[in-house]
Amino acid sequence: MPELPEVEVVRRGLDRWISGRTVASVVVYHPRSVRRHAAGPDDFAAQLAGRALGPAQRRGSTCGCRCPAPAAR
Repeated sequence: MPELPEVEVVRRGLDRWISGRTVASVVVYHPRSVRRHAAGPDDFAAQLAGRALGPAQRRGSTCGCRCPAPAAR
């Protein structure tokens, strides 16, 4: 398991490259990876495409980012 300082370095690097960028397209290679998305892999991909990525975040040794919902028109 990586040490927390190493994970923080990865988070900072991710943040520099992904924060504010837009997801162009999504490919779900295996439905198990999105098994908690009740509407299925195709809906997951459609919901994520076009969204802007938020800042990279760290929780313990896991890195991720939020994808805020697009503003309603």
